[in-house]
Formats: sequence, C-alpha cells, structure tokens
Amino acid sequence: MSSLFTRIRQGELPGHLLWNDGTCFAILTIKPIREGHLLVIPHHEVDHWDDMDEALTQHVFTVSRLLSRTMRSLFPCEKVGMMIAGLEVRHAHIHLVPIKAISDLNFSLAEERDEEAQQLTAARIRQSLRDAGHQHVPAD
Repeated sequence: MSSLFTRIRQGELPGHLLWNDGTCFAILTIKPIREGHLLVIPHHEVDHWDDMDEALTQHVFTVSRLLSRTMRSLFPCEKVGMMIAGLEVRHAHIHLVPIKAISDLNFSLAEERDEEAQQLTAARIRQSLRDAGHQHVPAD
C-alpha cells in the first residue's frame, strides 16, 4: 500500500504540493512547527533515510538546499533547520523549518494551521520558486 506521502503526491489525499521533479517532491506539513515548515520526500518509498542509494540521497539533499534558500528569503529566520525523524510516517523525509533558535526544532511546538493560512504559505513558496526560474513547481 502507498504511504500517506505518496497518496498526497498522487492527489488521492489533500495536501500542498510545492515541488515535484519525478525523483522527489516537497509538501507543507499539516502540523508545522513554524510557518513554512515543509517536507522533502523521495518518490521511492524507503523507510530509513540511510537506506536511500547515493544518487537519491544526493538529489534529495540538493533539492532541500534549494528549498532552504527559498525559505530564508520568505520567512524571518536565523537559519533553516533540518531534521530527519521518520517515526510518524514510514517513508523517508526531511523536515525543513525556518528557525530563530535551536529550541524552535521541537515537535511539541507543532500545531495545525487553518487551511487558508496553509494555502497562502504554499502559494508564496511556489511563486518564489517560479520567480527564481524553477520548472518543477506544480500549479496552485
């Protein structure tokens, strides 16, 4: 059976798709720690991130870097923190979170945002990626 993330990417479940290049995709998390908190996910369903092959690992981290730079330009932050936890969904994924302090990387701070706020955040990220000339940005 497909993971929750794959089902979102395929449009079977609602979600805010920000990037999709055929190898990996990015979505907003439904319970962000801070505005802009997103996930970078390989298409290939693998449970442990360290089981991804070298090429996939490199690609996922390259896309994560690109998205991080976009996030820094959109959300007030000191850094974009990165976490790999993988306990909540058994499909490898990277959390990218705009942070001002290390204490911001705390899942107890995560809370659901209303759908309108999520739509606005997703639209800002997608537009910024388009403005930078990236072609793997899905339609709003």
